[in-house]
Amino acid sequence: MHLWLRLLLSGTLALTGLSSQVHAEQVAVLTKQDLQRQEADLQSVAQGLNQTEPLASPPQSVDAPPPTPAASPVQPTGYGGGYTLDEVTVTGSRRSVKLNETPSTVYIVSSEEIEAKGANSVGEAILGVPGVQTNVFGTGADVHNNFFIRGLPNLGLGVLIDGRLITNLNQEHFDLSDIPVYNVERIEVLTGSGATLYGSNAVGGVINVITRQPKGPLEGNLKAEFGGYGYSNYVARYGGKVDRVGYNFGYRKFDTSDNYYYEVQRPGRLFTGIRPNAYVQARFYDLNLSYDFDDRNRLRLDSYLRGNIKGVAPFSILDSTKPFLNEANEPQFEITRLTTQSHGVALTFDSDLGQGRDSQLQFLAAIDRNLVQEFSGVELEDLGTFTDVSALNFQLRHNWQFNPTNNITYGFDYIREFGRSGENSGELLSFETGASRPAVFALYTWKPINQLIITAGVRGTFPDSINGRGITRVIDSSVDPSVGIRYQLTPAFALRGNYQRIYRASNFNDLFGRTTHIGNPFLEPETGNAFDVGLDWQTGNNSLLRLTYFSSDVNNLTDYLLVRDLENDDPRSNATRFRVNYPRVNSSGLEAAFNWRISPEFSVFATETLTDARLVDAPNANLVDGQLAQLTSITDGAILTVDRAERDRLVQSQYPLVPFSTSRLGLTYEKPGGLRASLFGNISGGRSVDVNHVGPFDTTNPARLPPGSLLTGYTTVDLSLSVPLGAGIALNGYIFNLLNTYYEKSYGNPAPGINFRVGLTSTF
Repeated sequence: MHLWLRLLLSGTLALTGLSSQVHAEQVAVLTKQDLQRQEADLQSVAQGLNQTEPLASPPQSVDAPPPTPAASPVQPTGYGGGYTLDEVTVTGSRRSVKLNETPSTVYIVSSEEIEAKGANSVGEAILGVPGVQTNVFGTGADVHNNFFIRGLPNLGLGVLIDGRLITNLNQEHFDLSDIPVYNVERIEVLTGSGATLYGSNAVGGVINVITRQPKGPLEGNLKAEFGGYGYSNYVARYGGKVDRVGYNFGYRKFDTSDNYYYEVQRPGRLFTGIRPNAYVQARFYDLNLSYDFDDRNRLRLDSYLRGNIKGVAPFSILDSTKPFLNEANEPQFEITRLTTQSHGVALTFDSDLGQGRDSQLQFLAAIDRNLVQEFSGVELEDLGTFTDVSALNFQLRHNWQFNPTNNITYGFDYIREFGRSGENSGELLSFETGASRPAVFALYTWKPINQLIITAGVRGTFPDSINGRGITRVIDSSVDPSVGIRYQLTPAFALRGNYQRIYRASNFNDLFGRTTHIGNPFLEPETGNAFDVGLDWQTGNNSLLRLTYFSSDVNNLTDYLLVRDLENDDPRSNATRFRVNYPRVNSSGLEAAFNWRISPEFSVFATETLTDARLVDAPNANLVDGQLAQLTSITDGAILTVDRAERDRLVQSQYPLVPFSTSRLGLTYEKPGGLRASLFGNISGGRSVDVNHVGPFDTTNPARLPPGSLLTGYTTVDLSLSVPLGAGIALNGYIFNLLNTYYEKSYGNPAPGINFRVGLTSTF
């Protein structure tokens, strides 16, 4: 553990001691009226049972967004874990419970924290959450906006909007910067597998975005921001609730050129230049409608439309001694244009069954579509390649609190994926097919005594066989258990642990995608085991320490491998990426969060994630060559083969792009209704050179490093200010990278120095 964390912990223990009591009752409130009705129901049930101890409140609707509890004298504001465990979560158990009533490791990012960070997207909002590591600190957007939870890549990361999974479409290009936060009440991050409740796309973790629910007849906000490198951001949200009808409309327009100056040190030489081809143009639309039939039955419609254009350069360090384009109009490195268009609509019905509030039924039907196209960044006449995926999703869930100490959540999920992939010219249509992935699940929670909570879950997944262009793949089904336990040793100290059997079935993009990475229809499902053990220590009335050790061992992890075109010697076009199974990947480490409200105005926090992610076994070259040969015979594509020398260098190496250490520290001053100022420090350890992105074939570029190298770690400092100008109006300013540190976010992709953002926000 870093020295700063040890010093912070020892100082806090000396100052605060063990003085805070962790409450044991659950909270499940949505509105004041709901709370009153719930209290009346609980009193009648308690009288009928003649209880001698408080009855745990039954949950509200399965994925309903709960507000922050009002019992604490100082409202917790998050920053990596909150100041108490009285905050309510719905993610770990699909029902509303307090953090101290679940074994799961869940961190809550509040709307206050989102504002303090200056976050405009989910990706920016979850920076610094324990267990989460990424390459997006600082300005700049590109294809490397990868997120890892406990060392596992975003292919196994479940992203949900109000409990609805939306990442089964195309996780390769599912960028968390594409999800705006202008209508977000809170974000809950489950570090550790959520496969039991959310399916195989959530084996690495879950990010649950919980949106605001209008309560008054008119509410909304307007925002206009400008910043360095062509940054502009406009946001408008308008909503309300009249009688039984709720409505909410949101819009965001975001543009940036990201043509910033950078410096990158290589052995014997400093490379400087202007970052090319890093522009972003994005538009977002959201429409939500709701109708309350009565106080027990609710209907909600959610829809979105999103589109963006991005410039992408997998390696963007220029050699200033050479022209960017040679005489043949070929760039120094591969650059592309990436367009994404996505839209979806979901209909959700919630019903309270029975006479009390102890049984909730939810039915959801949704359809989503995501079209990704990739074009040359130089040859404007290039028609490009595409992957067009749609998903039909039906979910039926029931939550039943059948007595004060026993609860069961169970249900049925049905996902039907179908899509097309190929070249826009029509010369090569790779695949047009679909498959279903039905599943059943159950999670049982037992509280034999007040201090002990035990969960036991199981999920059965039964994928259809897949047929495409003469290929018939039978995907193995799987039944996967999970177990969790939480024991409250003292009112201020608890131990917890979780185990999850891992199973992930490949989606359409993994099998048949034809953009940045070529899909592999011969992939096997991922399997393995994941567990964690940790403690929650309420070290004072307004301070909290959370520590967790985690480990996962995954077989057949889906990633990609560089393969060479035998008929093309051009190194710029010879770095083709092909989906493969990595036989074994192991990830282990420690995540920590400490929060302390020093006074009503001042608060500090510190988070740390240590990760040792290892490629234990590299892909079998002969097996991959055989898969490439079969794919070539089906699609009449290029003849590709594995570069064995590069494959061998992957064995026992650090998993590419995952920092082995990520720290975030912060100090905030805030007066209610007044000035807010926050100072954030970000410390990232070294990351492995990613030969899969850069490519081993062009050895003439002096900016490239040999495989096995580690990029240098870096430290940045950010400042956030909010100055109220009047009722509901504030001036917000952000200065990023105050130390003017130059670093690489990922191999070959430099970050800018100091940059800024300023804007006005109006809330009504």
